[in-house]
Amino acid sequence: MDSDLIMVAGILILMLSIPSAISAYADGRGPWVALVVVILGAAVLGWGWQNHPTEMTLTEVPHVIIRVLARVIP
Repeated sequence: MDSDLIMVAGILILMLSIPSAISAYADGRGPWVALVVVILGAAVLGWGWQNHPTEMTLTEVPHVIIRVLARVIP
């Protein structure tokens, strides 16, 4: 699996933690599931970042997302 795809998957996992955290806050309970999802998403994103063949900066992340979307959407 290519590191760009891994990074985008990590970003999507991080985005999925937001509704879980809001739901836990609204129900008055601890956001434990959201915390686990944030840790998982950060680990996947970091793994993709470390395994990228070239030096990555934060300014290249939007380009990574666009490259993956261009491959997925014909």
